Amino acid sequence: MSTSIRRLIIPFFAVVLVLATVACQTSKPEASTPTASAPPSPPYTTTASIKDIMQHIVDPAGDMIWNSVATTVDSKGVHEQVPKTDEEWMMVRSGAIMLVEASNLLMMPGRHVARPGEKSETPGIELEPSEMEANINKDRAAWYQRAGKLHEIASKTLQVIDAKDAKGLFEVGAQIDEACENCHRQYWYPNEPVQPLTNEPDPKPAPKPAK
Repeated sequence: MSTSIRRLIIPFFAVVLVLATVACQTSKPEASTPTASAPPSPPYTTTASIKDIMQHIVDPAGDMIWNSVATTVDSKGVHEQVPKTDEEWMMVRSGAIMLVEASNLLMMPGRHVARPGEKSETPGIELEPSEMEANINKDRAAWYQRAGKLHEIASKTLQVIDAKDAKGLFEVGAQIDEACENCHRQYWYPNEPVQPLTNEPDPKPAPKPAK
């Protein structure tokens, strides 16, 4: 091999060796970096049933909002009842917070409709707890949507309360009632006859037979 060829080959191998060394040094930190693991799921326990949450959280919270505004008429005129003091507004806000978080509790997987052995109080109109639970599990997306509607309106209620808007509070109270009723008619008492929205006059009594 001539001297000129060796002069070309030696620098070539030197360049290859340098590049290989740099590549190894660059790849080592990446290979040694541990991969981030997903955080563990929270260890929650669905102790309360859906019925418990409705009776002990949703119903009292709704009453705190609905009872905060009212219109009464008596011999002395029309009387408007609305929250006036900071303490009264805070009480109503507590009800809205309860509704916001109750809607999340209702959506938690693994929660049963009722405790073991509980039965319907009005069979034929109110479904049995096992029937309610079957309907919920059959279409969880629909259940989440209805619970999410309650969460949406309860969050809106918080905004109204923070603005101390008494008129708006009356309006969102009606929306809360509608959201609850739509859910109840789907899962709780779908067989109950729907009451007419308008008050129709009673039919005239049949004429008495002539004596």
